[in-house]
Amino acid sequence: MEDYATAAQSRLTDWEVLCDKKRRTGSIHMGGIYVECMLKGIICCYYTVESRGTEWLVNGNRKNRPGHLLTAPYYRSLLPDLYDNMPDEVADALEYVSKPEDVSYIDYRYVPEKNVSDRIFNKWMEKFICIFDYLEQIKHEV
Repeated sequence: MEDYATAAQSRLTDWEVLCDKKRRTGSIHMGGIYVECMLKGIICCYYTVESRGTEWLVNGNRKNRPGHLLTAPYYRSLLPDLYDNMPDEVADALEYVSKPEDVSYIDYRYVPEKNVSDRIFNKWMEKFICIFDYLEQIKHEV
């Protein structure tokens, strides 16, 4: 089974390096992966999860492996308390971090640096910090 908690911390370190180097597209991509790893790690704290290729066994029930859309019903179904109790500003931040300017964070690996303006990056950074703070709080509660 993947170690999502450790992967999240590694992606956060990668994100910090990219931010320090002013690599906006890489920062958006890596920041999204950090959030994804955190959510998957939280799922693994609440449930017994076994990875089987494209499937997970969650408490013995077969489920498709979660995808990259951070606001998908899949995540909501496994983490109802996290999503149901999420403040509106955090939910809005998660929506934006998941798909800034209508491009999935995963697809930012294909976006040229020149296509991410300071305005877009600053907005993304504000939203990322909001969801980061929320997930850090949740992580300490788990």
